[in-house]
Amino acid sequence: MDQTIIDQFLSSFPYTSATRNTYRSVLLLLIKYPKLKSISACDLLHFVDRPGWSNSTQYVSLVVCRRFLSWYYGLGHPASTARIKRIQSKHQRSLTAAQALELLASFDTSKPKGARDLAIAALALDTGLRLAELCRLCISDLDLEKRTLQVIVKGGQWSCAVFSPETGQYIREWLAYKRAAPDVKTVFVSTRSGRQLTRGGLRIIINNWGSSIGITLSPHDLRRSFATLATIFGAPSRIVQVAGRWSDISMVEHYTQDLDQVAITPYLPVSRLIR
Repeated sequence: MDQTIIDQFLSSFPYTSATRNTYRSVLLLLIKYPKLKSISACDLLHFVDRPGWSNSTQYVSLVVCRRFLSWYYGLGHPASTARIKRIQSKHQRSLTAAQALELLASFDTSKPKGARDLAIAALALDTGLRLAELCRLCISDLDLEKRTLQVIVKGGQWSCAVFSPETGQYIREWLAYKRAAPDVKTVFVSTRSGRQLTRGGLRIIINNWGSSIGITLSPHDLRRSFATLATIFGAPSRIVQVAGRWSDISMVEHYTQDLDQVAITPYLPVSRLIR
């Protein structure tokens, strides 16, 4: 079996390019397995139980392996019964209101980089856009008057988002600075080359924002912060779900799983007693 079979399989489903790359790396390992046609459920569980693979990685890998085997060999493959329990992940980071405010205040907007970074941070907090979505957002899909945008989101579909007047002003100020290469249509570009920001480049930029205010910060922390802060400020879960472009309300609950711990802070007894 060669890589062509894997490409045919991946082309048979509406996966995004990122998902295809993830699945391809797993399947390239799988096709090296001896006597793949008769691999058992036990063998497949052993295959995904690899050093360095988290429970989440094992779970996703097992799902795509079962699907591939059924696609190639037919339904009823011996390994199709393989299952592992998906363990709920530990609580993930999100910014408190104070940290979010400190982050927004940390940028030097007298320089192009600071103006750009403030616009990105504010837009991420207002909309929960993912890393790739921030990078691919085009000027033609941005309406500063209505404060709305359209962008291709996870799954390859177009979706909309709304942002605040303040964020709209930050974006205007950045665009006044922006100097892009002629063929670049995206909102956010490198202040050095004028080229579109890459996911890797923006990830480093956001990591550095965190370091500058003494915290650990990743791009997805901003998406979680959007959900958590919007909820703390009174947004109903259904509105957060629609605004964050989640297909299921359970995803809002997942992203705000540390909400109780964060939201209780203003009401902690000792702080209230000593005021």
